[in-house]
Amino acid sequence: MKVIYCGYRGTYGAFLFAAFHLGFYKENSIPEKRQIEKHFEICRLYGEQYGNLIYVGVDEELREVYILGCKRYFSVVKKAQMHINKMFHLDDTIYHVDVRKKEGILPRIIGFLLAHRINRVICRKLFSYWIVRKYPCVSNATKTVKERLKTMDMKKR
Repeated sequence: MKVIYCGYRGTYGAFLFAAFHLGFYKENSIPEKRQIEKHFEICRLYGEQYGNLIYVGVDEELREVYILGCKRYFSVVKKAQMHINKMFHLDDTIYHVDVRKKEGILPRIIGFLLAHRINRVICRKLFSYWIVRKYPCVSNATKTVKERLKTMDMKKR
């Protein structure tokens, strides 16, 4: 099974969800400043890559975890990937998670500012604020996703 976290940009909310899913970020402790800065650099470098499926890792149940930036076209991307699986008779199940509502508007603002080369220090501070603010919400939502995946796996057996 493949799990694809889809956000407006693939590296902000989608990567945050994937990092929780894979255990890079722990549930009860906000990451250190250094780890937040590394996440910011990923966003800065790859934030404008819409439509590129980025492999993040494999979880404890051996599910492949990916991130994808899809702007406002989540439903189109989801349908396209499902139909490609059908056309080529691929048996691998794809589970899409739309994280755009959970990530909020701030990543779009940060991405816009970075794209227009506006003060990176301000962007980094906004990003740190965003992570700290969204941390509990994303942690709980990721737990829910993992529970759903376990339920799906149990039904398959």
